[in-house]
Amino acid sequence: MSVRPRRVTGRSRLSLPKDPDHDLGLIYRQGSVDDLAAVYELNCNSFSESWTFSGLKDALESEYELCVCLDNKFLAGYLLSHDILDEVHIMQVAVASTYRRKGIAEQLSRNLLDAKTGRKLLLEVRASNASAQALYGKLGFICSGVRKDYYVPSQESGVREDAILMSFQQVD
Repeated sequence: MSVRPRRVTGRSRLSLPKDPDHDLGLIYRQGSVDDLAAVYELNCNSFSESWTFSGLKDALESEYELCVCLDNKFLAGYLLSHDILDEVHIMQVAVASTYRRKGIAEQLSRNLLDAKTGRKLLLEVRASNASAQALYGKLGFICSGVRKDYYVPSQESGVREDAILMSFQQVD
C-alpha cells in the first residue's frame, strides 16, 4: 500500500498518548512490525474482541497492510487491511480515545481509498456503531448486507450483535 509515507524520526518505539493535550501535527505512514506493541495496546483498548499480539504479527507477516497515524512518538490510530484477489478488506480501524472525532479514521480510510483505486473495498461494522457507519457512508460506502448475530455477546448486553456489511467500488 502506498500511503504517502513521510520521514519519521525517532520511531523506534511508539506508545499510546497519555496526555490529551496534543497539537495534531500528524504523520500517516505504512506500519511495520516495529509498531506492533503500540498497535496491540490500542487494539486491546478499542475492541472487546481484540486480536492477540501474535495474531497481529502473523497478519503483517502474511501480507496484511498496516497504516499508522502518529502524533510525535504516539500512535494516534491505525488501519489494518488485507487484499484478497481484486478486493480489499478493511479488517480494523482504531483511534486512541484522546484523538477521536478529529478526522483520523477518515484520513486513514481516505489514504487507503487513494492507494487502492479501481478496487472493491469491503468491511463489517457493528450494527450499533452509528458513527462508523456514518463515516463510511460519507466516504461513499453502501450497505451491502447484514451478517446476523456476527459479533459475540458484549458483557453489557449479553446479546449477539449483527454486522453491517459495507462496500465501496472504486472507479478508475
